Parts: sequence; C-alpha cells; structure tokens
Amino acid sequence: MKRKFLTEYAICYMNSLTGIITADQLMSGGTLPPEEEQRLSNCHIYAIAARPSVKFKPESLKHQNEKFSGTLTYRVEGKECEFEFGNYSWELEAGAVKLDCPYPHLVVNALTPEGKVTTHMPANIMAMLRARSDTQRHDLNAFQVLYIGQAIGDGSRNAVDRLSSHSTLQRILARAPYDHPDQEIVLFMYEFGHTKIMSSMDGRAVGAIADDENDARFANAVKNPPKKKQSVGMIEAALIRYFQPEYNDKFKIKFPSTKLKTLKSCYDLDISALTVELDSSEVGVFMWSSSVSISNHHTMSFDLVAPLKRASFFNATGIKEMPGIIKATL
Repeated sequence: MKRKFLTEYAICYMNSLTGIITADQLMSGGTLPPEEEQRLSNCHIYAIAARPSVKFKPESLKHQNEKFSGTLTYRVEGKECEFEFGNYSWELEAGAVKLDCPYPHLVVNALTPEGKVTTHMPANIMAMLRARSDTQRHDLNAFQVLYIGQAIGDGSRNAVDRLSSHSTLQRILARAPYDHPDQEIVLFMYEFGHTKIMSSMDGRAVGAIADDENDARFANAVKNPPKKKQSVGMIEAALIRYFQPEYNDKFKIKFPSTKLKTLKSCYDLDISALTVELDSSEVGVFMWSSSVSISNHHTMSFDLVAPLKRASFFNATGIKEMPGIIKATL
C-alpha cells in the first residue's frame, strides 16, 4: 500500500487520572470528600476489574508504637495464600485502647474500653495500600479487566452515583460470586486528559500528495479535534477491542470499522490512526485480561485506513511495520 499524503497523522489519548473504589465502598451508600468527588467528576471511562478477595489473619495482627502489621489471606484457584504487611501508621484516637478483628475477618476495628468502634481498617483497603507501595507484580496488585464502559452524565449526578446505579455493574456483582468466587470487584475510573495529534512524514513516498492540500488537512485536524463525547466513545471502543473483557459484547470484534459512527470524526478529519495508552504505574497496579498479558502500561494502536488500500501513520517506505497494530475493516 502507498501513502495518499506525504503527512499522515494519528490522534493519541492517554489517561491523566486514575480513581479506584471497591464495589462494597460504592454500594454502601457512603460519600466521598468534596475534593475527591471533584477529582472524579471528569472521569468518563471506567473499568470493572477483579482481584483476589482478602481477609485478615487475626492471630497475626500486631499494634505497637502506633504501627499496625500482620498478614492478609486470600485464595488463588482455591489455594490459600498469604501476604504480609507492616509498619502501617495507625494512631488510636477518640479513647480507643485496642483492636478487634471479628469474623469473617474483613475489617479491623479500633475499640474503646466500652466496645465502641472509633476507626476501622478494611482488609481490601489495606491490600490496596500495600499493593500501591510495591512496584513488583503480585497477586494483590494484579487486576483482571471484566468490563469497560463510559459514564458521561448530564450534570445532575456525580460520577460515583452514576456508577452505583449502572445496570451492568449490578449484573456483574450478581454474577461475580458464581463466575469469580474467590475474587472481589474493584472499579477504576479514568480521565483521559492527555490528547495530542502526532504526525509522520514519508519523504520517500512515491506519488504522495505534498502540496497545500496536505498541509491544510493537518492544520484542520489540529484546530478541530473530536469533541469530548466522540473521544470518550473512541477510547471506550479501543479499550474493549484490546482487552476483550468477558462482560462486554459490542466492539470486541468489529472495532475499528469504517462503518462505525464512533469513528466518524476521525474519518471526517482524515485521521489515519488511533492510539490509546492506559497507564496504571502511578497507582501501583497491573491490568490484564484473558487476551492481554499483564502490565502496568498498555498501548493499543489502530490503523483506520487499511481497508481503503492506503498506508497509514504507522507505515513508511522501506520500514517494516511495527507488530500488534489492529487494522480496521470495512
């Protein structure tokens, strides 16, 4: 295939913010601090994921010199596993004098002499804190992507409220005990604030258009990028196509396609490629699915003009095409 234009370009998205909330936090009806609520209000893409469900090992728990330590237990394919944590700062307040870990050992409570709970630490939150402090992959910071969705509201409800009433989340929570009995559901909320147009020039492309038309189309794409709703739709579809989550149906096979309305803005701007990057290294977690290897940084690349018999942003004369590019269909 040959280049139609001397310059080809791609629109590139990368997440700029990642919020994490466990399903039990979301469904318990609690509220977030105003600053956290504001932070998450711009998160329009979410992933429903699973990781091993954790409990405290009561006999291992210690609290000395305002430091909390112990062991978390969990199962992987039925096998009992343990994960130690230590030196977590926990100053007992409001008259609390001791810790208690009642059955089923999902939470540790700080108690007053009268037995009143002053503060508490859930096992899944401790697991998250421990995971985020570790740059190495292990069972408790590895999350299987089960579903990708978008949550763009009309301004009447916040992002957490929209998710808590989402029908797909309700369905997954109902199915999880059967499909993933030893795992808990965690939600990741993403803002994709890093957007850029990248260009590539092929000075050896024979017959490529290199006049004012070439320059004008690039300038138009830079000045008139896809609107937010269009961008969110493309990012959602790209993530679904890449991760192939088990609870998604749409876009698992038919993205990208020249017939999809989701990509109309790209074709209108003559954008020949799309890339989406999902980075989770900043929050200390690794993502995977049944079709994607585990990593803390995933890059997905899409050739949008392959069915038009035309070289894209990824192609240059005499240079071998990079592997892993997903090509559009008619």
